Amino acid sequence: MKLMERISLLVRANVGSLLGRSADGPTDRQRSIRDGERELARAREALAKAADHQKTLADQVAAADEQAQAWAQKAEAALQAGDEAEAREALAQQQKQERMAEELRARLERRLEEADRLESRLEMLEAELEEIRQQVAAGAAEQAQADSAPSPVKPEGRLAASPPAKKESTVSPDLEARKARLSKKDE
Repeated sequence: MKLMERISLLVRANVGSLLGRSADGPTDRQRSIRDGERELARAREALAKAADHQKTLADQVAAADEQAQAWAQKAEAALQAGDEAEAREALAQQQKQERMAEELRARLERRLEEADRLESRLEMLEAELEEIRQQVAAGAAEQAQADSAPSPVKPEGRLAASPPAKKESTVSPDLEARKARLSKKDE
């Protein structure tokens, strides 16, 4: 079934897309969140359809097993009646149904494995979306804090003077030590 492969590809692509766009800015992050949530909803719907398909496959496996059992009973009854040709035909049908049941069982197993992988990818996408939501919330909190911080503007509308910066010595400590030694020698 190609549906599971398409869903898997879709989820992988969207995780990569969300990660790539999440660092571009707050509006891109919000767009990434919306896009991711839409894709997550689609993937969940597809996963639900896949689960329905799995149930259908399981029902087909059970039906094939029942038919194989019914053919086995017909073969047994034909042998009891002495009709070897009918018994051979019933055994051939039984084998056919058993092969069909095995093929369906193998398909069902593959679908179950694909569904497990898809579920883990969906969980990963949900975690990435949550991380982006937290980044957006942190950015919004930082912006709100910056907006509420007092500005250095005086009531008259002029900028307040900043305290003078402490002037650091541009002379290296070694040079200072040499100067001190020289001045002691001169004394």
